[in-house]
Amino acid sequence: MSEIRRQRSAIGRAMTGRGIATPQIAVHIGFVACMLTFVVLYAGTYLSLAETWAGTGTFQYAFLIFPISALLIWSRRHWLARVAARPRPIAFLGVAALGALWLLGAVAGINLALHIAAVLIWPVMIYLFYGPRVAGVIAFALGYLLFAIPFGDFMVGPLQTVTAHLSVLALKLTGVPVVMDGHFIDTPVSAWHVAEACSGIKFFVATTAFGVLYAHLFYTSLKRRLIFVGFALVVPIIANGLRVYFTILIGEYFGLQYATGTDHLIFGWQFFGTVLVLLFVCGWPWHQAPAAGPTPDHGLPEDGSARMRWMLPAALALVVAPAAWYALTGLVAASAHKPGPDSLPAQLAGRNALSGDYNEDASPPERGLDVHLARRYGDIVRPTQVDYLGIDAGSDGPDILDIRQGLYDTAAWRAVAGPRTVRASADGPAFVALTLEAAHGGGARVLVYAYRVGSRWTPSPLDFKLWQSIDRLTGRSAPAGILVVSKAGRPDSANLVRMATAAANAITGPGQ
Repeated sequence: MSEIRRQRSAIGRAMTGRGIATPQIAVHIGFVACMLTFVVLYAGTYLSLAETWAGTGTFQYAFLIFPISALLIWSRRHWLARVAARPRPIAFLGVAALGALWLLGAVAGINLALHIAAVLIWPVMIYLFYGPRVAGVIAFALGYLLFAIPFGDFMVGPLQTVTAHLSVLALKLTGVPVVMDGHFIDTPVSAWHVAEACSGIKFFVATTAFGVLYAHLFYTSLKRRLIFVGFALVVPIIANGLRVYFTILIGEYFGLQYATGTDHLIFGWQFFGTVLVLLFVCGWPWHQAPAAGPTPDHGLPEDGSARMRWMLPAALALVVAPAAWYALTGLVAASAHKPGPDSLPAQLAGRNALSGDYNEDASPPERGLDVHLARRYGDIVRPTQVDYLGIDAGSDGPDILDIRQGLYDTAAWRAVAGPRTVRASADGPAFVALTLEAAHGGGARVLVYAYRVGSRWTPSPLDFKLWQSIDRLTGRSAPAGILVVSKAGRPDSANLVRMATAAANAITGPGQ
C-alpha cells in the first residue's frame, strides 16, 4: 500500500508541480499555435458566423455557446489535472476533412459548410493534441459547440403549421368562433397570420440548447437527461401555440392595439422567459448529485516533445492549405480577368429592339453585379423583356442563385405553371419556363431563364453551382450569370425560348 501511495504522489507531482508541466508543454504550445493560426486565417468565417447569429433573431442565443463551453471546461480543470495528454495522429483525418469542407463551402458559397468547419475544428484539434482521455473529460463541453452552428431554419414551416393548429384548437375549446386556412386564422374581430416570426423557432432552438445544458448539469442518469431534453423539445412548441392563442384573445377582448407592435414583442419574450424558468423549476426536484471525476492516469505523463516535432508542422500545413489554395486560385482567376458582354444585339430571333431602348441607358448594376444588360424587343404595347445579370470572370460578385430568388415578388406573384424544362432545338441550350399569375387581379407573365458559366448554359441550379465551384477550385476564369426573357400575358413559350436561345448565343459569342 505504501508503494502505491508513493507512486500516486509521484504522479501528482509530475502533473501538477512546478516542473511538471514540462513533459507536455510542447503539446500545449502546439495546440495554441494551431488554433491561433486557424482563427487568424479564417477570421472572415468567424465574422460571418457572428453576423448570422446577430442577423437573425433565431440564433442570437449562440453568442453564449462558446463562453458556456469555456466555462464548462474550466469547471473541470481539477478533473483534467488527473489525466494526461496523449496525442492521436488519427485525428489528422478529421482536420483534413474539415479543411476540405471549408474549401468546398468557400468555392460554392455555402455558409453552413464554412460554419461547421469553423466550429468543429475545436474538438477535433483537442482530440488530435490531447487524445481521448482529455477529450472524454470535456466531451459535453465540446459537443455543446454544435449549438453554435446556425442550423434549423427548415423547421420554420412545420412549426408555423403546428402553432396554427394548436392555437385554433385552444380557440375552439374556449368557444371563440374561428376558421383556419393554412397559416391564416379568421376570428370575429380580425384576420390573423401565423407568420415565420410567430413560428416559435427562436423559442424552440434556444430552449433546446439551454435544456440540454440543464440536463447535463443537474442529472447524471441518462434516462433522466433524455426525459428532460424531451420536455425541452415539446414544451416550447406547446407554449408557443398558447402564446399565439393568448395574443388572439387579447386582440379579441381588449383591442388589436394591445396584441400587435411593441406590446406583442414584449409579451412574447416575457412568455418565453416564464416558460423557461418554469421548465427548470419543474425539473429541479429530480436533480442528482454531480458525477465523480475520472480515475487518475497511471505512470508519468508522456513527453510530447518528440511527437510535436512532426505533428505541429503537419497540423499547421493542414490548417493553412485550404486558405492558401482558395487565395491562390482566386489570384489566378483574377489575373485572367475577362469582362462580360457590354450590350445586347439590336435584333433577336427576328424581333427588333425598341427604338431608343439602348443598354447604355439602363440603370447601373445593382447588388454588386458587374453587368446588368436590359433591352425590350417587339411590340411596344407588350414587349418582350430580356435581362442578363452577371459577374465577370475572376470577380467576387454576389451569388447568382441569390439573384434568381429575386426574379419576381413572391408576395405579388404566384407560379401557376412550371417550372418545366424547354429548349428551341435538340442541340440548343435548355431553359426553365415559368408562368406567373398576379396574386391580386388578373395579370399574368411568362418567364424563361437559364444560368451561365463561361460558354455553358444550364437550367439546373445544382449544375450551375457545381460548374462554378469546379472552375473556382481549379483557378479557371469564367463569367457567370443568369439570362431572363419575360413577357406579360400568356404568350407561347416557344417564341420566348427562341429569343432566349438567340440571346444566349449573342452573350457567349466570340470573345465571350
